[in-house]
Parts: sequence; structure tokens; C-alpha cells
Amino acid sequence: MNVQPELGIEVLQDLNFGTVISNSGTVGISLGESRMGIFKLKALAAQSAVLSIQKPEFLKSEVSNSKENIPVTIEAAYAKTPTEFKEVLHFRDNLLQITLGEDNPSNLSPSWETGYVYIYGDVIVGPVAEGSYSGTLTLNVTYQ
Repeated sequence: MNVQPELGIEVLQDLNFGTVISNSGTVGISLGESRMGIFKLKALAAQSAVLSIQKPEFLKSEVSNSKENIPVTIEAAYAKTPTEFKEVLHFRDNLLQITLGEDNPSNLSPSWETGYVYIYGDVIVGPVAEGSYSGTLTLNVTYQ
């Protein structure tokens, strides 16, 4: 007998706004751009789940004791294939209900299916000090 977890989540790529100039205004990464964040989900076929994200409102300076921050707007979308951006399901109010694969109750040995969550958005860069800024986004998966 081979026992495996019901679900696997892997970060394939972090969202990366790159290097920006202080006071440059809105800098965005659109769905499908090479710098967007990507999560890979793996679950049993016909598995229903609710995906939710907890996202930061600001990217905070990595300099200790600094109160500098950059406002960030994060969006998320789900697709069944790794490079399909036309047939995506968009998160609404940070939530999305999905079913991985096809529901086939006659199949006694369920297959593993994958899905992808894409993270993209905008930052508004005002007169902030130079340095690195970061934030943490959390993807939660709840089985139904």
C-alpha cells in the first residue's frame, strides 16, 4: 500500500516587482507576465476545495526599525493548466471554490490532478527610502 497526502502545494515562483525607482507611481504585473507569482496545487481528481488568500496591504521595508512601506494591490486567479491565462477563474473577495479534474465516480483509482494559482497586481511607489521591501501572501486550501 502506498499512502500519499491528499493535497500538495508548491510555490513555483514568487511575485517579483523587481527594481523600481522611488516616487515612480504605479508599477504593475499583469496576469500572464513572467514576474507573477505561481502556486501549483496537486490533489485527487474530483476533489472540491475552497481557496482563500490572505494578502498584505503594504510591502514593508526590510531595514530594521523602518516605518517605510509601499501600498500593494494583489489579485489572484486559478487555471487548470500552467500556461493558460484566457480561461481562468478569478478570486472574489479573496475566495474561490474549485474542483480539480473531472468527477468520475466509476473510477475506483482516482488520479492526481494539478491546478495553478497566479498572483499579480500593482504597487504604488511614492517617495520611499531605497532598500528592499517585502510582504507575505498566504494561500489556504479547505476541502469541501
